[in-house]
Parts: sequence; structure tokens; C-alpha cells
Amino acid sequence: MQTQSAPAHNTAADIQTRISGENLALQEKFATEGYIGPFKLPDDIKLNAVLQERYLAGVNRLSAFFPRRFLTWYKSLHEKSVPVLKTASVSEITDKLQAVLGDDILIWGSQFIAQKPEHAHSWHLDVEYGCWNGATLWLGLKNLNSKTTLSLITHSHLLQTAPQELKDKFGVDPRDDDAILNEAKKLDPRCELKTFILTPGEFVIWSGRAWHSTSNKSDKTRFSIILQYCTPDNVPRIPLNYDYPDTKWSDVRPPCVMVKGSDRFHRNKILYKKDIELLYAYLHPLYFAYYKVRRMLGYVSQNISST
Repeated sequence: MQTQSAPAHNTAADIQTRISGENLALQEKFATEGYIGPFKLPDDIKLNAVLQERYLAGVNRLSAFFPRRFLTWYKSLHEKSVPVLKTASVSEITDKLQAVLGDDILIWGSQFIAQKPEHAHSWHLDVEYGCWNGATLWLGLKNLNSKTTLSLITHSHLLQTAPQELKDKFGVDPRDDDAILNEAKKLDPRCELKTFILTPGEFVIWSGRAWHSTSNKSDKTRFSIILQYCTPDNVPRIPLNYDYPDTKWSDVRPPCVMVKGSDRFHRNKILYKKDIELLYAYLHPLYFAYYKVRRMLGYVSQNISST
């Protein structure tokens, strides 16, 4: 009589083979189409703790409020905020970044986006990536629904131009989805418009040079955060203007933090996580208490928002 053997358990080698296959698929999609995702952060990531840190960015647009001055620039939340840095470093994010960028990953940019109702951010390329290679992660935090969309054009990261340049040279309206897509297809027929309807905790990663836009047609301010990464052989810089390709650059070096791997090149201003955590433990209560006092006195808007 024949007997049936029990199914073999997955060995470590089987699991590693599966992960390697998944990473290769991510790498190919990112290289070809210019994005991967959407993905979901685990439920134990406290989005409210991240969202609370938005006061550090001074998104209330009151230049007198001190956090604008104590951040190196508006995209350096990670140099002061432990919740932002911890979220940017979770394995659910860094594993995917390693699949598409390589083993060594640093974060150079982090910014809250508070998009008001009936506002949109028209098609653009982040000018920083005209100077180096990397990836942007867009993470939804609060008030996301079918009316708060994120869009990108696949394969656009391979094009040697940008919506800003199309507007300046040919008068193409960067607010017009069809016009922008038509121009992209002239350069690469594979280009397609991809629109995401995300929920809080979901994120998309795209190649830094991918064309993208956002829209909020809802009746509430939509909150998200962008996290921007590259490998340490690149040298991030701070733009002085947002013209493309004629971007001017500051001499100030943006603060970076290694979130995975190591820095063998020593080309950037690298901060250490332990130092950020130590300063945060001592100073964050003071910063936030000061913020609350100013808010009670009416110096800071109760409803922090930005376009």
C-alpha cells in the first residue's frame, strides 16, 4: 500500500528564494515602469504619532514660529523627529528600497504635505532628482478617500524632460492630465496614467524622476508625508529655486541619515540615529510645550494646513 508523505515545511532556503524572486520583480517593475506599490504599513505603526510631528515643519506658514529656523530646511524633519525617522526606517519600507536601489540607503528628505480641499499639485518632477538618483515614498496619513488621489505617469522617469520644462518651452498646461500624458507618449508610447486611491498607512514608491501629481477634491484637508531616499554614492543638495533644468543650489548640505546598510563613500552630512534620539528625548517636550502655548495665545492656527 502506498503512503502519502506529509508536505515539506518551507525551509530557510525556500523562503530566501521566494523573497529573492519578489525582489527581482520589484526591481524590474521599478526600473521599467518607474514605481512599485501600493503597500500597507503594519497596524502597529502609529500614524497619529507621526502626524503630531507636523508642527516641526511650520506648515502653518507663520515664519515667526521657531521650528522653521531650527530645521536645516523644510525637507529635513528626519533630523529632529524620532517618529518620522523610525517610520522611514521600518523594514516594510527599507526592504523594498533595498530591492530597487541597493543595500545601502540613506534618507535625505522628509516633508509633511497638508493639501487643502479643492486644491491640486499639478504635474511635476521633483527638481532635486535632476541632479542625483533615488526614490520618493508617498505615505497617506489622514483624510484619504476616493477624492484624494495620487497620480503618476509610468515610464516617465526614463524621459529626458519634465512637465516644468514642457510648460516653459511649449506652453503645455501642467494641470491638464491629457495634455501631459500626450506629451509623454510622444517620447515613449509605453507611458500611461496611473491613479492611486490610497487609505491611511498605504504608500507608493516611485523613481525620483517620475512625473506625478496629487489632487484633493474632498471637503477636508488631506495629510500625507513624503520620504526621499538615495544610495550614499549620490550627493543630495538643497535647491534654491524650482526651475527645471536650470536649478540653482545652496552651499548648505542637507542632513542625511543611514536607514539601511553603511556609508562607504563619506560624501554627505550623515547624522547618527542615536544622537537624534537623545536630543529628541530632551528637547521634544520643550518644543511641543512652546508650540501649545503659542497656539493657545493665537499665534499658531488651530487647523494647521498647507496647499
